[in-house]
Amino acid sequence: MGHRSLSRRSRLRGIAAASWPAAAVLAALVLGGELTPLAAATAAVAAALLHWAVIARHHRSLVRLVDALDRLGAEDAEDAPPGRLRIASPLTGPRIGAALAAAMDGLRQRLRAARRRQRSLESLIAHLPTPVVAIDGDRRILHTGGGTEALFDGARAGGDLAALLRDPAVLEAADRVIETGGREEIDFTAGPGAQTALAARIVGLAAPAPDGVRAVIEVFDVTALRRAERARVDFVANASHELRTPLSVLLGCIETLRGAARGDRAARERFLAMMESQVGHMTRLVGDLLSLSRIELGEHRPPTDRVALLPVVERVADALQFAARARDVEIAVAGAPSAPDAIGDRDELTQLFQNLIDNAVKYSRSGGRVEIGIAPGRLENGAAAVTVAVRDQGEGIAEEHLGRLTERFYRIDSARSRELGGTGLGLAIVKHVVGRHRGRLRIASAVGVGSSFSVDLPAADAAVIKP
Repeated sequence: MGHRSLSRRSRLRGIAAASWPAAAVLAALVLGGELTPLAAATAAVAAALLHWAVIARHHRSLVRLVDALDRLGAEDAEDAPPGRLRIASPLTGPRIGAALAAAMDGLRQRLRAARRRQRSLESLIAHLPTPVVAIDGDRRILHTGGGTEALFDGARAGGDLAALLRDPAVLEAADRVIETGGREEIDFTAGPGAQTALAARIVGLAAPAPDGVRAVIEVFDVTALRRAERARVDFVANASHELRTPLSVLLGCIETLRGAARGDRAARERFLAMMESQVGHMTRLVGDLLSLSRIELGEHRPPTDRVALLPVVERVADALQFAARARDVEIAVAGAPSAPDAIGDRDELTQLFQNLIDNAVKYSRSGGRVEIGIAPGRLENGAAAVTVAVRDQGEGIAEEHLGRLTERFYRIDSARSRELGGTGLGLAIVKHVVGRHRGRLRIASAVGVGSSFSVDLPAADAAVIKP
């Protein structure tokens, strides 16, 4: 519909329709001898011209009206320049034309306001923090937003919910909510191998929305939360297990000292030594647990102090010399003159190198050597770093264990680890200290040759530390 439909031919038809009564009268007068044919023809032409002038003016007003109606439904109507519709026709009074023009302008303003609200709503839905899907009574997807397309393949309006959320329990819950207008929450999994843990909150509308929406589904990615819950459960179980053994030994020693060994001095000394050893293990375990908790609490805040690593490493090495000599192990520290200072927390770095060097001493062969090198390095992003590498000449670690060494309480040989005084948390602490420093931990090992633990820390003069 538009001005093209009101063609010149339609104008001629309008003129002919308006002129035929006058033409009939003139023809009757000519036939009656009242007018000459020339006079009648002249009068007919004059009447036609008058009708043309009137109809042309009315026609232009109609064209403007039709064009205005066409523009009201156009997508770019909001961007059209403002203007008032002018209706000037001799066939309509001025009040009718003004009223029609005002109605058109008011309708245009309301349509523009409606379009702005719709775009605002669409933008709001698209930028919601969680994926959202709106469905009708047939489970057909009407709207999506909040990154739904990124989380699910095929999240498109017009499709069926079953193509998006293939879990039968979720679909059944959606059907119940549509029927009752209630609310349900349900957990499910998605993705390759069902590795992504999700939670859906389905809320029904008491009455269908104007566009047919009957229910809204919010989807939350709870994978990290579920992993944290599993880690917490595993942590409690492992910590309980680690404490149960020394507590059992203590209880057994106490019962023996109160009973059969009450008067046996030698037995009493032996059992007291056992108790002292187990208390020492528990003390170290509790201390490591507290350290790990403290580091995790501050892991989102990177340190900002400047630390020279060579003095820190040398002090740690000196403190471990007695234990090294007892195992006939040599500790050698070599710092490159060009090695820069690091950005770090001196106490946490001391604990980090304490754990790495102590492990190297414990697991080195008698007569072996622990080498500690400090040199310039690079982080994964290319930023300048200082690298501290701790290498031992121990038995080495099989490749299948390397990826799990920094897990809490993970041990390759639990009995030997406890015998050497390990708590199973040393490398977990190392990993979290490195993480807080925005550094990198690298582990390499060969069975029968030895192991190397390298720590890359941001250099003080070039690092830009971001939380």
